[in-house]
Amino acid sequence: MKGSLNMRTQKCYAVRPNINEFLDIARRAYTEIVDDIAGLVNHLAEKYGLPLRISFSTVRSFFIQMKLDGVTLPNGQLPPEFIKVLNFLCEWQPYTL
Repeated sequence: MKGSLNMRTQKCYAVRPNINEFLDIARRAYTEIVDDIAGLVNHLAEKYGLPLRISFSTVRSFFIQMKLDGVTLPNGQLPPEFIKVLNFLCEWQPYTL
């Protein structure tokens, strides 16, 4: 990942481990949450056979992106699991619960 998420991760690890126990716990929790989000997006991509990827912005936090190039959707729609879809140029940004 790059951009603002990378900067947040670098700040999270700016202090050496074992300096503060609570910071170490928070770091571990943060890493697990980010990994869980990435795993969920990968699971959805495999489940529906869609080229989904995870993105992050400071305004919107984590969100899913999908390039439209060469993608054929069943019935011309995304699965009902995606509750809100924003269309930006040649990308869709679907949301789930």
